[in-house]
Amino acid sequence: MKLRDNQTFMSLYFEPNAVEFATGESDSFDSIENWERETKQFGQVATPEPIADLMAKWVMSSKPASVLDPAAGLGGLLSACRKFRKESVLVGVERDTETLQRAKSSATKGAKLILADYLKSDAGLFDGIIANPPYVKAQRLEYSEKDWSYFEERFGTPLDRLTNIYALFLLKIWEDLAPRGRAAVILPAEFLNANFGVEIKDRLVKVIRPVAITVFSPSLNIFADALTTSAIVFMEKGRSPKLPSRMMRADSILEASHFVDGLLADVSEHANDVCIDLKTLQPSAKWLNLLFNGERPTGSDALSNRVGDYFNCRRGIATGANDYFCFSPADIREHHLTEAHVEPCITKAADADGLVFTRDKFNSLAARERRCFLLNPSRNGRDLTLYLKLGEQQGIPQRHLPSHRPIWYMPENRAVADIWVAVFSRASVKYILNASGAKNLTCFHGLYAKPGYESLAPLMTLFLNSSGGRRSFSQVNRFYGDGLNKLEPKDVEEMPCPVMPKLNQKEAAELVGKLAALETLAPSKQLAGIDKLAASYFDIKAAEPFSLPLDRVQIRRPVEQRKHHAVPV
Repeated sequence: MKLRDNQTFMSLYFEPNAVEFATGESDSFDSIENWERETKQFGQVATPEPIADLMAKWVMSSKPASVLDPAAGLGGLLSACRKFRKESVLVGVERDTETLQRAKSSATKGAKLILADYLKSDAGLFDGIIANPPYVKAQRLEYSEKDWSYFEERFGTPLDRLTNIYALFLLKIWEDLAPRGRAAVILPAEFLNANFGVEIKDRLVKVIRPVAITVFSPSLNIFADALTTSAIVFMEKGRSPKLPSRMMRADSILEASHFVDGLLADVSEHANDVCIDLKTLQPSAKWLNLLFNGERPTGSDALSNRVGDYFNCRRGIATGANDYFCFSPADIREHHLTEAHVEPCITKAADADGLVFTRDKFNSLAARERRCFLLNPSRNGRDLTLYLKLGEQQGIPQRHLPSHRPIWYMPENRAVADIWVAVFSRASVKYILNASGAKNLTCFHGLYAKPGYESLAPLMTLFLNSSGGRRSFSQVNRFYGDGLNKLEPKDVEEMPCPVMPKLNQKEAAELVGKLAALETLAPSKQLAGIDKLAASYFDIKAAEPFSLPLDRVQIRRPVEQRKHHAVPV
């Protein structure tokens, strides 16, 4: 049985310096701006005040007797809650001792601050919970397999061991929310697309049934120090399962504020014209792509195959110390190395462009003294020994990646990729046929033809660069802040594609020539040329935007009175 009286919660941690009361001597948001402490270890990112206000508005609307911030930081969210209700008891949990001590003066006066690991503590039940959980990848978490088993039992769901800590916070916050209590949690939206997010989304749909999820547009970077697309989950414990759970996109903080006003007024219309009912979504689907880009088409334009049917995708070579392992021709000469000590390698995405990357293009990079060679010695010698000793003096063998290789200076074993796929993109993705013989670092993923499909690399390059390829990308990409997109190798393999007609070597070579010719077209005409060529190989439409089927969407007009509803920004 959980304790609803949070005074008991205090006694569970009553030891020297474990419980403090804030004095409110300084403004929490001013303190955050001037805070110079390094916080990356704990994944701490301060919540902007306008966001804190709209979150607090939801949480405090139920007039909670007690409010918890399980990742309190310097107390900004608690201060926002105090603006709406002075009678509520405010409690903040923080696991970092120095942060807790600083919060004594910056958090709102009278707030109870407790030093503890929230995920492993028994907080009891709270009428209101407001949170900006830390962003820490699973690889950096200190939890044992025993801890993970405990989390699974407590949260009632299996958990991928790559689950980010913020998703664990979301599940525990739901468990700690009292009946009729309300919670608002801001977190990276990546879990709505990530593989580890499937179990979290299943819990959202079947158990939590949030009132709403507001996802900020990828072009809107909420956190200046964290390049991520953000989402706010609004929850209420004990609401009827018949009530809708909505997911909507907000293109501004003001638009999100209007949406919260609509939730509080119990008005189904909202500032954004399109809103998805979570009950219609599958946990395995990429929710962000459905929200931002729509769904895959049906009928003659549907693509029945996947890129992974024909190609394997692998990330590029990770060196762990590019400055040491990568060379320009001048660097090679300076250290008296030879071609026997290095191999051609693209080290930056900006160094490769167009539809086909040829050996001539690579030679042009070398002539411009670009760093386009990678250390991979096939022969020993005095000069190589001297260079390796230089690396030892710089501590290169002790760095993380080199220290985990059988021979610290030998690169990962990677073949030359058939196609390069840019990891990050904005307007469009680079898909480049690699005819140069060069390898690639992690700026590109590499597509490698499966046995029997070796001649299809030019054809796949053509499709990926067509309008059909762009629509396929829109179904699998991951959204980051400031309009940045990212692809993981599994995402590339999951991209829909048409059935690939077989090509013989002569036909493949002819297509390479046609791709190279398309590079000479003006950028404004290139896509049309690619689509025309693609139409001669594939039965796909040239360019039509995706749209969600109407049974997946609730379409409402903005309510005129909304213009008067706003959280201060």
